[in-house]
Amino acid sequence: SLRGGDYMPPETLQYFSKAEIGGPREADFCPVYGSVYSGLDAAELDCRIASNMDSIDVIYSEEYGENSMCFETTGSEGRCYRAQCIYEDFNLKLNVDGSWYTCEEDFQQIEVSTLSGAFGTTVTCPRLSQACPDMFCPVNCAGRGECVFDHEGANDTVARPKCKCFDENDKSASCSETFTLNGKYLRDSGSLTDTIKTNFFEPLIAVFVDHPDTWTTSSWAWAAALFVVFLLMILCICSSFWPEKEKRRPVPKNRRMAAM
Repeated sequence: SLRGGDYMPPETLQYFSKAEIGGPREADFCPVYGSVYSGLDAAELDCRIASNMDSIDVIYSEEYGENSMCFETTGSEGRCYRAQCIYEDFNLKLNVDGSWYTCEEDFQQIEVSTLSGAFGTTVTCPRLSQACPDMFCPVNCAGRGECVFDHEGANDTVARPKCKCFDENDKSASCSETFTLNGKYLRDSGSLTDTIKTNFFEPLIAVFVDHPDTWTTSSWAWAAALFVVFLLMILCICSSFWPEKEKRRPVPKNRRMAAM
């Protein structure tokens, strides 16, 4: 994103022939990727802003809200989906068009369906320790311990990361007795169920992608409407080739008088 006129970059931070052109001041005027999506600044495209559902042209079954995260998708485009960190299962789940998908490892790629199966896209899972830090070492061990990633668990296996508190008598998960999981985290995934979402155009999409034996009444209505539109189009095209009926030209009055 480039801006001009707001601030004059210092001479050592000017990168273009026009001195007043540059990136954000916070980035030392370096040109960086931004967005002009719906006329909003990049900071206003936060997935956690629920009002973006109305102000942004939401596609690909995106969902904005308190527990939504930005996921990299096909074409390196970022899209917002509701997500939950599952503490006991040690994974991240995201909801796309009513269905839950599971990220079990960093940068895992998941094929998802959007718009009731009409379109597909690939979602790249984030680094789990960045998306769900409290799932690893809650509240960063509250500053009272060290997050150990490679300690040994039962049967000499590598266990999940845990806090090693400076106070050896403190056995709490976060080296703090007041730690509670916020809304982004769930103890388990038992409360997460898939939901069937319907939209106005879903029956129309079914006309093109499903077998007629599975069409609903709404799909048959769409099919009938399309057939009528098709017939009207054919009628209009054919009518343009029909010969026009010749109109009788009126005989001038003086000629009629002469004939008499």
